[in-house]
Amino acid sequence: MLKSKTWRLAAILMLISDWSQCIKSEESTVDPPENIGIDDPGHLGPLYIHWTAPASLTNLTACSMRYHLEYFNTYQSRWTVIRTVRTWYRAQFDLEKEVRVRISTLLKGACTNGTELKSPFTEMVLPPNNTVGSRVQGFGCVFYQKEFMECTWETGLEEPTQSQHSLYFWHQEMEKAEECPQYIHSNGVRTGCKFTEESLPEFSDFNICINSSSPKVVLRSAFFSLQIQNYVKPAAIETVHLEASPDRRLQVQWDLPNERIPRHCLEYEVEAREEGVGGQQLLQRNITNEMTLTSLSMDGAQRKCFRVRSRMHHYCADRGFWSDWSRWSCHSDTESDVVVGCAVVIGIIISMLILSLFGWALWRKWKAREGEMMPFGPLHKLMECSKGLSARSHFIKTRDNQ
Repeated sequence: MLKSKTWRLAAILMLISDWSQCIKSEESTVDPPENIGIDDPGHLGPLYIHWTAPASLTNLTACSMRYHLEYFNTYQSRWTVIRTVRTWYRAQFDLEKEVRVRISTLLKGACTNGTELKSPFTEMVLPPNNTVGSRVQGFGCVFYQKEFMECTWETGLEEPTQSQHSLYFWHQEMEKAEECPQYIHSNGVRTGCKFTEESLPEFSDFNICINSSSPKVVLRSAFFSLQIQNYVKPAAIETVHLEASPDRRLQVQWDLPNERIPRHCLEYEVEAREEGVGGQQLLQRNITNEMTLTSLSMDGAQRKCFRVRSRMHHYCADRGFWSDWSRWSCHSDTESDVVVGCAVVIGIIISMLILSLFGWALWRKWKAREGEMMPFGPLHKLMECSKGLSARSHFIKTRDNQ
């Protein structure tokens, strides 16, 4: 009985070994895709990757065939994996960097005993468009209130002042790339481009290429790809309302400007500033999805001021720009104002008393000095003149008597 079990176990192990060898043999016969190619349709980033099935598997009917595609995503610095039954794929690339693509064949079915087999990779690498020469720098875009977008740049470090820049753009609703509809100039040089809302689709790649030309030095093109919903800057909030409740708490509310951004796509930052005896002090900043903020106590403050700004919420965009701050809106505590007013009045009265006493003291001192200087003044001269006249009259009378 023991020998019979041993024999059966050995038979099973031999079958497993034979099956493994069969699979390895089958795997070695799976060939990679052929005729791989990468075409540039002139859309400033998207490339068309295509290939054909291996010739050895053209007439295969007992198995299904798929393809394992990998390409290096330079925007995310990692490999992106795609599995498809098609013999083509379209992907976005940064044309200033190397394009790397690799493809293998996946085979599964009766011909592989239900196991999926994978061929070696076929790889293709394309060098960047150009790597020599200066390029523009400081590129950035802002989508103002979802009404228009401005993209600006600066001249490259090695570019001469007379170099010329041209911007081209493309998105999926366009048949071919077009030049900037309205350039922005600074000192006669192109430093930006303005786009209207009609040419700005959201949640799709918006590709830009800036070419530079100069008769003196070699310049290279710069490529950029945007999702424009991530570059929105809302308009500044114009009005902030403050209302105090009987329990000495404040409610802050604000009105939105008239713009195309949906209200649910905005979040707000409220900055509070306290003004007290110790001077101005920044209290806190609060971020909220509502258009009101409550339960802000006035305790310990003579005056509180608030301002608000907004930006796109992460429900509607991955990121965005904060709007400019609204103007400060302030609320004064009435009781504190009365105390401060009384203190100011008392201070003024005391100051006036002190000044009056000081002035009276100066006047007394001046009068005292005037009394001491009187013998040498006009009254003394008058008395001397009277004495002279009396003496002269006495002399005349004495002479007449003689």
